[in-house]
Amino acid sequence: MLRPRLRYLLLFLSLGLVASYVSVNVLTSYSYFPSGIATMNYGFPLPWETSTEALCSQNPPPPQAYPILNGPCLKPCCVTTYNLTFLLFDVLFYTGIGYLSLLSYHRLLRGIDRRASELVGNQPSESDESTNKEGNGQNRES
Repeated sequence: MLRPRLRYLLLFLSLGLVASYVSVNVLTSYSYFPSGIATMNYGFPLPWETSTEALCSQNPPPPQAYPILNGPCLKPCCVTTYNLTFLLFDVLFYTGIGYLSLLSYHRLLRGIDRRASELVGNQPSESDESTNKEGNGQNRES
């Protein structure tokens, strides 16, 4: 029943890979630890890229200082890690969405075709109608 053709499988795998790559722009979680480390996870539905950054001011500012001037600033990314298992699941997720949409589209078309053929099959043909009219005309004459 679920026998995808190779070209559909390759098409949806490539579209799933592109969709997963584009989803890395989605920030899914942001964590700040008291030690001065910020962790940001990117990717949807599963975060497959993690960026860990160290804050500039590790020590808390003194209470009399202006908080705007002494606010934490981010250094360039210290560590970026990739979870390839989550990336694989993201690609399979988007591939599944594409394949199921194609399958439901084919079933919808098959249902519309079946309904149309049933409607056409239930209607009397023109030749049957013309013979019925001729037969009714002969019955009236007698």
